[in-house]
Amino acid sequence: MNMENFTPIHINAEKGDFEGNGAYGRYVLIPGSDGRAEKIAAMWKDVTVKKHPRNHNLYLGKMETETGDIDMAVISTGMGAASADIIISELIALGARNLIRVGTSGSMQPEHIPAGSVVVPTGSVKDETTSARYLPAEVPAIPSIEFILAAHRAYEQMLAEPDGALAHQVFFGVVHSKDSLYAREIGAGPMCRENEEYMRLLKEGGVLASEMETSILFTLGQVYSQQCRNAGKAPVLTGAVLAVIGGSTPFGDKDTEALATDAAISFSLRTIEALDNMRS
Repeated sequence: MNMENFTPIHINAEKGDFEGNGAYGRYVLIPGSDGRAEKIAAMWKDVTVKKHPRNHNLYLGKMETETGDIDMAVISTGMGAASADIIISELIALGARNLIRVGTSGSMQPEHIPAGSVVVPTGSVKDETTSARYLPAEVPAIPSIEFILAAHRAYEQMLAEPDGALAHQVFFGVVHSKDSLYAREIGAGPMCRENEEYMRLLKEGGVLASEMETSILFTLGQVYSQQCRNAGKAPVLTGAVLAVIGGSTPFGDKDTEALATDAAISFSLRTIEALDNMRS
């Protein structure tokens, strides 16, 4: 994709929107819903909103920290890999270089990762077809190691705090990215037995949670990072923090979902603060 003279179709943004934080650029959070994007932006100062008819509204602002303000942005990708592919690709073409998904998931290990927990993916099972249009299935979908190091630093810092309860809810490991919620996870349709067996194998293999967007995010990060390096530009950092909203059943209660979402947002912001400090 030609990034030099790119005009976005699905978001209301321009190249200058993603400058900031010195040479690193804004940190861009990409939840699945505009409601969550608006909620995150409400935690920042100096917020401006660039609306779009498709409700992929872009929120720009600054996060206050003890060491100074951090330039931030947040925008919804919509649900699923195909929608995320469009939004993430346009963000990268406009110069976004730090993309962190803040999403929801269902636990595949409810015995020790209950609803209300937070999962930081260290890799994703590519059980969707969008990423296959970019790279073969054998190429793993993994986040940037810099993000994982920052997330682990945030985790250790929280453990050391007097009220380190949130840290005990955080788990690191491989997640599953699917393109059908109702067939793959809930068992709808005539292939229910095959889908149930597939999910059983993933659970037995230690996959922590199931969601729908991280594999395409990580794949795009890898693909466009290589293009950026070839052009002498900064690579794309990717990562994700997932709220676990379902445990022994696919969907938990609304109160648990709200608590898990708040925890994921809080941990993602702590991770960005740790990442920014590592880069300083």
